Amino acid sequence: MIQLIGVPTFAGALYPGTNETPAALRKHGLKETIVKSGIEVSDFGDLALPDYLPRHNTAPVRNWPSPRMVWETIVEQGSNWFDPEKVNLLLGGDCSIVVGVADHLASLYGDKLYMLVIDAHVDVVKPDPNVCVGAAAMGLWFLTNENLLWQKPATIKPQQITVLACQDLPAETYGIQTISLKQLRVNMQHTIETVLSGIPADGKILIHFDVDSIGKDEMPAAYAPSETGLTIAECRYLLTSIVADPRTIAMEVTEFSAIKDEDGNNGKRLVELLHDVVSVGLKVRTAEAL
Repeated sequence: MIQLIGVPTFAGALYPGTNETPAALRKHGLKETIVKSGIEVSDFGDLALPDYLPRHNTAPVRNWPSPRMVWETIVEQGSNWFDPEKVNLLLGGDCSIVVGVADHLASLYGDKLYMLVIDAHVDVVKPDPNVCVGAAAMGLWFLTNENLLWQKPATIKPQQITVLACQDLPAETYGIQTISLKQLRVNMQHTIETVLSGIPADGKILIHFDVDSIGKDEMPAAYAPSETGLTIAECRYLLTSIVADPRTIAMEVTEFSAIKDEDGNNGKRLVELLHDVVSVGLKVRTAEAL
């Protein structure tokens, strides 16, 4: 019931590291660990990304058009990697991959697609011709705004995106729903139940899980570690609750920097977290379907 897909890229980032994450999580036994729980797992492998992806620090988007090339590759190969009968677990990659993933899913499900984003940041930075910023900080902006850099309509309505566990709210969220880490911790169970109840019965849920939503004490190998953040236990509860919902069709894991994880302990911790989330979540889903 699980399909793994790797997206080994750092096109939206300044430094490498996230491009090595799919291989690292496989090395730490992600598939084998999940299989031991009695869950069927197939591994699609990695997306075949372009051989050459430009890198530069020229405004307004660092490395452009590399991020767009990655997004278009995800969309072009979408029929290969996406299996509607399974929970598709995408191993990133920097967090800008959300643009390509959401764009492909929106082509299948239209306005039935909803996004739950677990992230310390709200990635809505608008490209500025005077400032060079990585696309990793712009993913949600690209999804919700028509723009000249990627000449296509907006992918999803901002009201269909909820960001959970964010720490610093930007001045403009473009209509995206936000729930801060502080708000989430008031009553996490009630909050996630409320968010899920607001999604139509025929909705399809994409989870975007940014590893930097976990505090640096427990996950220092995040690409940009957060001083404070979710505990792994909190993250496990939050993600499991969403995976247990039968409307969830995909989850992407981003912003883990494998090259910062010299002893492998963070990678093993992430594998354990993902195992717990999908094994418990899918068992709950199955039990409720009976």
